Amino acid sequence: MRELNLKSRNPISWVPSVYFAMGMPFVALSLVSVIMFADLGVDEAKITFWTSLLILPYTLKPIWSPLLELYRTKKEFVVATQLLSGIMFGLIAFMLPLPYYFSFTIALMAIIGFSGATHDIATDGIYLTALDKTTQAKYIGWQGAFYNLAKVLANGLLVWLAGYLMGYFKLMNPEKANIYAWMVIMAIIGCLLIFLALYHWFFLPEGSKSQETPAS
Repeated sequence: MRELNLKSRNPISWVPSVYFAMGMPFVALSLVSVIMFADLGVDEAKITFWTSLLILPYTLKPIWSPLLELYRTKKEFVVATQLLSGIMFGLIAFMLPLPYYFSFTIALMAIIGFSGATHDIATDGIYLTALDKTTQAKYIGWQGAFYNLAKVLANGLLVWLAGYLMGYFKLMNPEKANIYAWMVIMAIIGCLLIFLALYHWFFLPEGSKSQETPAS
């Protein structure tokens, strides 16, 4: 009965949210992190080098995408990667005040990169296996709209909020205002992804199951 309910669930209850969750980590790594490191005084050449490496998994994801067909369900991969990325962003928030925060933060963002790329593979898999061709065509616009909404929220609203918080924290601690502001932003992204993981645990279709694919 639970499987029947999931298959009959209206795609509007999960297509917008899951593609929003797809866009958020990518934009945070490729765009927001650049602004954050610049505000924290990191050298520009160093920012360019490391942030370009962070999004490399999104280019290389076809290498391990076949492995996702062999284990568990696509829904479990989506939920797990959203949860993992959310936790990593939360840890970044705690790492920013540390003396060697840059190294720790880059390591955590590297995990987010692999997690986000895996999330993309599983999400597209659910979309293709849970919906028929007609429904896929009907909701293709929702994909792009909410992916771009994540971009607007992360690189627009959250960056603006970071600037506002810097001004607010400067009244209390001018030296660490930028750090405190970006701690809040990273925590917001983390909480948002964790919330989406919990939401999708209940609302996301399973997608194709591992027993329906080759064993090796």
